[in-house]
Amino acid sequence: MTQLSGWKVLAPGRDGGDLVLAVDFATTGRSDSAFSDLAPRLDPALAVWETRQPAGAGPLPAEEYLALWDGGAAADGRRVRAVLGYCAGSVFAGELAARVAARQDEAPQLVLFEPEVPAPAGLYRDFAAMMNQFASVLTADEVSAAQREAESARTDDVDFGAYGDVLVRIFMERAGAAFTREELDTELLDEFVAVFRSYVSYLGAARGLDPSATWRTGTAVSSRTPSEGAALAGRTVDIDVDHADMLRDARVAEAVGRIIGSYAAT
Repeated sequence: MTQLSGWKVLAPGRDGGDLVLAVDFATTGRSDSAFSDLAPRLDPALAVWETRQPAGAGPLPAEEYLALWDGGAAADGRRVRAVLGYCAGSVFAGELAARVAARQDEAPQLVLFEPEVPAPAGLYRDFAAMMNQFASVLTADEVSAAQREAESARTDDVDFGAYGDVLVRIFMERAGAAFTREELDTELLDEFVAVFRSYVSYLGAARGLDPSATWRTGTAVSSRTPSEGAALAGRTVDIDVDHADMLRDARVAEAVGRIIGSYAAT
C-alpha cells in the first residue's frame, strides 16, 4: 500500500475499484458536513481519499499542495474516477483533475460543491465562526469584540496573507487572555493557532490558481444558497439543502453517483 502522506482514506474500496479524490480542509469540530459524511453513501467499490495538508510553518505555494496530492494518487496506480472539491478546495480540485487527465486515458469527472475563490470576506466569515466555537471559554463580549476588530481590519484593498496574520494575532490575544484566565492548557491554544495558520496558507495558495478554465469542465452541485463560482461550471445541479448539510444529504450523494457513473469492475 502506498504511504499516503497527503491523503486520508475515507473508504478503502474494493480490489479493482477506481479512486475518488476529495479536496477539502477538513478539521475536527467544524459544523459543516464533510467528505467523511459523503463517502459512506457512495458506491462501496470506490476508494475515497481526502486531502491532508503538506507540512510547513509558513505560507506554501499551490504547487507544493498539488505535487503532494497528485504524486500520491499517481503512485497508487488506480484509475481516478472523479475529483471532488468543496468550497475553496474546488480551486485545487480543478487543477488536480487536469493533471490526472493528462496521465490516464479518460479524464476524471470533476464535481464542485459550492466552488469559490478565497477572498478576505470569506476568511472573515470563517474566523467569526471559529470565534463562536470558543463561546465556552470566551465571554459573549470577548467574542463580539474579536469579530468587530477583525471586521474593521478587512478593508477593500487588504492583502489576503496580511489579513490572515491580523486574524491570527486577534485570535491569540483574545483567546490567549481567556485561556490564562481559565487556567487552560496553552498547548491546545497553540494547536488551534497552527491549524488556522495552515488554513490561511491553504486559502492563499488556492488564490494563486485560476480555476476558470478547469471549472468549465466540471459540474457544480449547489445548495439553496449557491456560490458565485457555481456559475463558472460547465454544468450545475441544484439541490434544496442547507449549505452546511450538503455532504451529508442523501440527495446530494445520489446526484454525485449519477455524475461519476456506476462502478464497473475491470
